[in-house]
Amino acid sequence: MAKSEGLTRQQIELEIKKKNFSPIYLLCGDESFYIDKIADKILDNALSETERDFNLTIFYGSEHNMTDVLLACKRYPVMAERQVVFFREATSIKNKTELELLEHYALAPTPTTILVITYKNGSIKSSALSKAFNTVVNGKPSGILFESKKIPEYQIAPAIDEYVRSIGCTIDDRAKAMLVEYIGNDMSHQAKEIDKLKMISPNSIRITAEMVQENIGISKEYNNFELVTTLANRNFSKALKILKYFSENPKSNPAVLTVGMLFNFYSNLLIACSPKYKDECSKAEALRLKSTYAFKDYRQALTYYNVNKLYRIISIIREADARTKGIGAQQNPYDTLKELIIKISLI
Repeated sequence: MAKSEGLTRQQIELEIKKKNFSPIYLLCGDESFYIDKIADKILDNALSETERDFNLTIFYGSEHNMTDVLLACKRYPVMAERQVVFFREATSIKNKTELELLEHYALAPTPTTILVITYKNGSIKSSALSKAFNTVVNGKPSGILFESKKIPEYQIAPAIDEYVRSIGCTIDDRAKAMLVEYIGNDMSHQAKEIDKLKMISPNSIRITAEMVQENIGISKEYNNFELVTTLANRNFSKALKILKYFSENPKSNPAVLTVGMLFNFYSNLLIACSPKYKDECSKAEALRLKSTYAFKDYRQALTYYNVNKLYRIISIIREADARTKGIGAQQNPYDTLKELIIKISLI
């Protein structure tokens, strides 16, 4: 018997697609995107459009409690195989009484009801509830507890790839890197922007860097990616022009973000210098790059920088990082960045 906890999102979605529903889904966590995705998938697969008129009930935690929800769960479907009951924004679920009511229901859930509880920006830890969810109903657990954890920044690129594939598109590495830098690891925001790009170019199945630059407010000529490219080519005059643009548009180009990206670039360059990586493919793999095309800035920079130079550069970037965060200096952060670029040019 599978346990109700420990199932991956992909496993849960696959079972839903097969219409192997659990009587109860408790979806919680800090990444709301996947909570909504699973909830939507349940609704799409459990009820047809016509069945929803009589067999879909939605409650909200601000207006209802678990007693209201469970009373609805005990009803039977109308001219359908099943009914679906949603309990959204269920912040009260952490209340001891509410949990006990859910635990009791999980021991003998109504077989023709699918209960979906969404609890965002938090998690549910209850050994009693976990035990109740593992009650066997028709050969499977009565409930599934899924925690949608915030995606770490190093995993957001694969998450973007997965979502882009799911809507029938592809994305180039530079476009993906731009989305990661400017939006971060908020997958809900990422999905909205990707959907917007697809809507703007309905005939295109590939999202490019140009599309991101033109439609998500990123300057085509002045951004952190161009800054890295100019430094990889030791084009310091252009690098200083980019920094001037950043200083004039600080909200869109925070200095701390720029310092972080420079640190990542030169740190990765130091890894690429290691003699244990014999060719570009192994170097790209060590840097978690998707292709050798994404290695082009590193390829160029390796013709200029050696290990000793990189250690010196990383050291001064650390100093600049502390100063842009207000540690040890009151200097304008963009003046600090300008000073950093000049110091790199002299190494």
